[in-house]
Amino acid sequence: MMNSTIKPANYVLGIDGGGTKTIARLQHIKTHQQWQASGGASSLTNDYDLALNTCKVLIEELLTLSGVNKADISIVLGLAGAGNADKAKQFTKSLSEGFYCFELCTDAKTSLFGANSGEPVAVVSLGTGSVGATLAFDGHSTLKGGWGFTVGDDGSGAKLGVLIIKTLLAEIEENNCVISELGKAVCREIPGGKDKIIDWSTIAKPVDFARLAPLVFEFADTCPVAKNILSQHVKNVEKLIYDTRESQQLPVVLLGGLSMPTKPYLDPLIQQMLIPPKGDALDGACFLAKQLLNSEIKKEFTL
Repeated sequence: MMNSTIKPANYVLGIDGGGTKTIARLQHIKTHQQWQASGGASSLTNDYDLALNTCKVLIEELLTLSGVNKADISIVLGLAGAGNADKAKQFTKSLSEGFYCFELCTDAKTSLFGANSGEPVAVVSLGTGSVGATLAFDGHSTLKGGWGFTVGDDGSGAKLGVLIIKTLLAEIEENNCVISELGKAVCREIPGGKDKIIDWSTIAKPVDFARLAPLVFEFADTCPVAKNILSQHVKNVEKLIYDTRESQQLPVVLLGGLSMPTKPYLDPLIQQMLIPPKGDALDGACFLAKQLLNSEIKKEFTL
């Protein structure tokens, strides 16, 4: 989407938003002067109103800091849940007015273009949610997963948290008490016994479940229950990696807060595929904002 003007934009604005936090960067294209701001969650499918408000606040903060006008900005937002067409359309309508050009895409796409500086790659993001994406040698990009907490996100922090709670409840039912180190640690986080844990789980959001995930790694070496849960998590991540990469001989980049703690437990064959990221989703959003601007300028000159 573009706000047609005579003078091309001089700035790009990239936003990377997920189930836990959102980061925005405004950058002058030629001088590379930049301003950055961060805020809370911005997942369209987890909490649409919060996502919209978070992005509005960050944009206004950057405009105030820089003194730049919307009409001088090409903006790309990579947000969790942007694959939902109805919510994406509603969001774009609410936020796009005034910008030189505007595009909303998934955080998987911005991660994809940031991970290997726009070169072919398979990216698997393991954060509060999870998603895979490939940028093939022919330039074609595809997504795997990313369906959200309710029906997808296997291998994510949120789903790891669910595994923890399910295992804890089964442990309490079997033994009438908590025995495992992991279980005791969770009960310190959610005190009050079985009924309290069930009540918590019915109102908890994905980010709440994801906050429990580090406990599995903390106790993996000393607690058999934690080790079993970690094994299931690793299987879910490995499946997502293979599903994402398919038969393409692409390097793999792991992104997200769970990538580093999960990496040592992956199959050695997968570890051989891994390369370090050259950038992150925010870099990808800014990269795509430049691409968007260039394509819009080209359109203007060919009309």
